[in-house]
Amino acid sequence: MAELFSKIEIFFKNNFMIDDRKKYALICDSVALVHLLFLVVFFVSGVTPLFVYNIFAVSMYLYCGFYLSKHEKFATVFILTIIEVIFHSAFATVLLGWNYGFMIYTIALIPVAFYMAFTIETITKSLQFSVLSSAFIFITYFVIIYYARHNNEVYHAGARLEGMFFYLNNMIAFAMSIFFSGLFIVEIINIQRNLRSENISLEEQANYDKLTHLLNRNAMAKYFDDAIILAERDNKDFCILMLDIDDFKKVNDTYGHDCGDEVLKTVARVISDDLRQGDAVFRWGGEEIVVLIRSDIKVATSVAHRICNHIAGTVTSHQNKNIRVTITIGVAAFVKGMTMDELIKQADVKLYYGKKHGKDQVVS
Repeated sequence: MAELFSKIEIFFKNNFMIDDRKKYALICDSVALVHLLFLVVFFVSGVTPLFVYNIFAVSMYLYCGFYLSKHEKFATVFILTIIEVIFHSAFATVLLGWNYGFMIYTIALIPVAFYMAFTIETITKSLQFSVLSSAFIFITYFVIIYYARHNNEVYHAGARLEGMFFYLNNMIAFAMSIFFSGLFIVEIINIQRNLRSENISLEEQANYDKLTHLLNRNAMAKYFDDAIILAERDNKDFCILMLDIDDFKKVNDTYGHDCGDEVLKTVARVISDDLRQGDAVFRWGGEEIVVLIRSDIKVATSVAHRICNHIAGTVTSHQNKNIRVTITIGVAAFVKGMTMDELIKQADVKLYYGKKHGKDQVVS
């Protein structure tokens, strides 16, 4: 039993997608099979009106399964199913009496109505149809109760057939409820999985640069706020590196902007590989990159030199051309009372100094 439940759990956790056409075709074919069973029993028992009606019902569900589902007329299938089940339950109860259990289908039909409405695009996000359907089922159910209590059945097929139908109808109704509950769980799991995937995608769009896959300026505020809090409260040193690719405009003008993009991606990759756990790198804009180093000025300067040397020794290959670039880095250490803008400005001033005095260097 434990193994069975484990397999069921794995099934629901897997990315099991439901094809609507196959789902509605399966539902229609299953209901057609049930009506085919009824057709045979009513023919044998001599209940001619229900025998004739079930010929129509089988034909209708086969048509829904093979044609309407194939052409994605799901709303039409849904409406026809609601009407048919209610009518069949009421008609069979009027002819055979309450004890045959046909009205149990109307109760099982309510969660089915909500599920099917939930999954059909033309009527989703609106409970009106499901509520109205449920209200109609509710009224029909009690009208038939009242009728059955005050009128005798038209056909009496015997206690044996009565008992057989009572148990059969209850089992089918419970199977319907379990089946659609399972489908509903699968739908919810898929929706949650899609929402998580969309949230991750939106987070990446909001916080990451599309070209370099570095964190962007929108993400900087949180990282810097956390670093400032730790520095003010726990005396945790941190510094920033402001990096700029030297003569980047010449790369774009000489080799084209596609090549410039490849150079940017290479620089971003090298910087990311050189960082320690806990540090963070951001694309500030254009060819400028900011690095947050959670350490003192000595460590930050050492990291900056390592990055500078690695960039100078790295080749970017683009259309059979090998391009080398250098970078200039300004290093600034946080001092209590500083704002993020003040710290960035200090690093930018040092970067500007390095650019004016030879490039390809670290200024701290």
